[in-house]
This record gives sequence, C-alpha cells and structure tokens, in this order.
Amino acid sequence: MKQLSTIEEVILELGGPKAVAELTDRQSISAVPMWKIRQKFPATTYARMQAALRARGASAPDDLWGMP
Repeated sequence: MKQLSTIEEVILELGGPKAVAELTDRQSISAVPMWKIRQKFPATTYARMQAALRARGASAPDDLWGMP
C-alpha cells in the first residue's frame, strides 16, 4: 500500500483539487487549496477520502484530518 504523508500528496493521489472538490461535495474548488493553508482536511471529509484512497491502494495518517 502506498503511504502518503502530506495534504498535497493526498490531493494529487485523488486526482487534484477539482477531483477532490467533487469527491467531497464542495461547491467551490477554492476550498481545497485552503486545506493546504490550514494544514488539515475537514473531519467531515475523512470517511469519503479514506475510502477513495483505499480504492487506489493508498493510505494517509488520520492526523491529516485532525484525528488522534
């Protein structure tokens, strides 16, 4: 399994900002770059993004979503 460790790596693995915005039901693509600035994904995106990563044979640490 491919281990990702940064927000940027996760976004790229999932197809870039537009694809991640669609995956997470965001109205605007501009939300995704803000996550990089904040250094954390919204917790509400955790299940959907982790499932998408697993489907691609990748994983990322829970702390990228602010989870212990």
